[in-house]
Amino acid sequence: MADATAETGTGAGGGDAAGFTSSTARGLGTAWAPAGVTTFDVGPEDAPFRVLVAAPTAPAPPEGYGLIVAMDAAWTFGTLRDVAGLLGAGRGDASRPTVIVGVGWPTDTLGDFERRGPDLVGEAGEGPGSAATLRVVAEEILPRVANALPLDPSHRMLAGHSFGGAFALRARAQRPGLFSHIAAGSPSIWTDPEGFFATAAPDGPATLIAVGEYEAGDAAEAAGADADRVERLRDRDMWGRAHRMSEVLGARFVEIPEAGHGQAIAPFLARAVEFLWNG
Repeated sequence: MADATAETGTGAGGGDAAGFTSSTARGLGTAWAPAGVTTFDVGPEDAPFRVLVAAPTAPAPPEGYGLIVAMDAAWTFGTLRDVAGLLGAGRGDASRPTVIVGVGWPTDTLGDFERRGPDLVGEAGEGPGSAATLRVVAEEILPRVANALPLDPSHRMLAGHSFGGAFALRARAQRPGLFSHIAAGSPSIWTDPEGFFATAAPDGPATLIAVGEYEAGDAAEAAGADADRVERLRDRDMWGRAHRMSEVLGARFVEIPEAGHGQAIAPFLARAVEFLWNG
């Protein structure tokens, strides 16, 4: 397995709590939290996860709410919450009421770059490892949400970007019946390419794989990326491996135009919501 060093990106829907605090100190008002969002911590006491839940205001349909569990809550939860609400309000039957669950870490920003790699793509011995994280999702988070809200098992998605996208693909292979849909954005298959392809099978949940156009080395070079970045993109082969994985799984593959790694997050998440309901 390649060294799962932390990958950084712009926070889509997460924000910088430290920056907001300083803005508050300059007289821009008080801190605000969106209505209808609840939070709880799960997992081992020495390494907990922070979970955010946004429940729809609309009544549950007879079959229950849809569900999206998103890793890396810092830059997935807010965007997914907004997109699910907008699609449900403006597209009629295109999207039904959907519960959004974000999984992050107990920090002001919901991010933890020391734990992120080990928790999402790490093997046991590099911390609890991704398998331990999946157990928390399957055995603690999902049952708690299902006990509180009626859920539709045919519209239950696990979504993630980058390390989170790799985590989603691994969950698909290890527990194929846990979710009906998988959405992997710019998945970091480079962290263990042999392992990912060895366990990939077309049978399983419906899968969306998305990647930014400029995550391909040649496209990034043509767009003027610096030489170090182009070399890293070619070494990791993010675009190529994502495309090959989509072929192996029979997944829907989407290229996000004119987008690099961080820029692909928001459009990927919008496509994930549509994929859950419309395929």
